[in-house]
Amino acid sequence: MPLGTDGLTAALLGPLLRGDGHRPRLTTYSGGFRTELSTASLANWSAKVAGLLLDELGCRSGDLVFVGVGAGWQCAPILLGSWWAGLTVTDLDLPEASAAFVPDGADPALGASDEVFVVSGHPLGAPSRAVAPHQRDFTTAVLPQADRFSPRSRVDADAAALRTAEGDVSVSDLLALAEAAGLAPGARLFSTLPWTLPGGVAGTLLAALAVDGSVVHSDSAGQVLLDQVLAEKATATAGFDAPGLPRPVDSVPSEG
Repeated sequence: MPLGTDGLTAALLGPLLRGDGHRPRLTTYSGGFRTELSTASLANWSAKVAGLLLDELGCRSGDLVFVGVGAGWQCAPILLGSWWAGLTVTDLDLPEASAAFVPDGADPALGASDEVFVVSGHPLGAPSRAVAPHQRDFTTAVLPQADRFSPRSRVDADAAALRTAEGDVSVSDLLALAEAAGLAPGARLFSTLPWTLPGGVAGTLLAALAVDGSVVHSDSAGQVLLDQVLAEKATATAGFDAPGLPRPVDSVPSEG
């Protein structure tokens, strides 16, 4: 996949937006609820996050963004929006981060940044239940932002897309990790893997988008999980076995 100067998110979403914007791209099962985002919805939410970070917070290319929320429909646009804005995502809770995204119900001490957003994880995006005085609710902060976004600066392929305890992962290396998953074109990947950085995200969400596919993530198990696989017409799995389906991405390396 060509990686232009508009960065990782533009490289992934650009070709998809030129097709059918109503196609499902991300489906999540969490707490018994199903949430689905189409291509257009995923792009709109990602644009809102990018706008929040650049226009409201004044972040600059290369700034750090701490993402401390797990796999979920709100986490996907937080990641994609951060990269669209040219920022570096980290799983390290560092005070120098320009923004921090933390889950609802987490220890109020989580999020060392001056700007901490609480992500509800609600299937319909309802606001978080409890927000400490030094925090902001993600939903109410991001909804007023614009639905469209154009990168404001050139993104170097060698710039850091991720910062983890093991080191930095460049934009080009992260895309290479996604492509290394080896998903078939148009794959519908059903995963139970956590969205660890970089391998868990690259091998599932990004891998599916890179091949014009879609990803389903579920916190279910047993027969309920297998019933979901059948209902979603999955073509591959990650993190578990399902009869008759390949399991290609569990071996994706964690580093570029």
